[in-house]
Amino acid sequence: MIVDPDSLPPYQRRRWGSIVDAAGALLAADDYEAILVRDVAAQAGVALGTVYRYFPSKEQLYAVVLREWSAADAETESADPVPARPPGERLRARMHHSVRRFEVFPSFLRLQLLLQQSADPAVRAVFDQFSDQVVSSYRERLADLPAADRDDVVAMAAALLVHQLGRFAQGRQSIGEVHRLVDRFVDLLFGAGPAGARQE
Repeated sequence: MIVDPDSLPPYQRRRWGSIVDAAGALLAADDYEAILVRDVAAQAGVALGTVYRYFPSKEQLYAVVLREWSAADAETESADPVPARPPGERLRARMHHSVRRFEVFPSFLRLQLLLQQSADPAVRAVFDQFSDQVVSSYRERLADLPAADRDDVVAMAAALLVHQLGRFAQGRQSIGEVHRLVDRFVDLLFGAGPAGARQE
């Protein structure tokens, strides 16, 4: 069972956070398969047993790392800097942001693809929290659409990103093509933006 950080006293909450931060830093530099739990313990400055006290398995630890990485991004990206923009342009900007983030951190993309196939109920529960965070961040961008339309648009956007980013992770698709398909999707759904240009 993964420890709930909110149930911990402050000093243990800090230790939990240092383990998650250390694991995330290692993932930013290397792939999940190459990282050992003892590497995480060394990076965090704790004993190996301490890591396992909070996270019973490497897979459970990295499910939390993915969720926390996403949550940190959602905090910085939740507010639309230009609320007056049409919903299609808000969606375009959010989708391109997601693609760029995984382009910069491809090991997090590969981790996501790996964890979504996990049979561990604890990992699946944390992965569902990660997915809910992402979906919520998209829904916030489209809050002015009718609820049914908004939910369908988000579902279609997610399907496009998961499929195309999966192809990118496998080396079967260029990141430029993923960006192009994002623009094409938004243009087909909402109509072309200014000159059909990608919004950065």
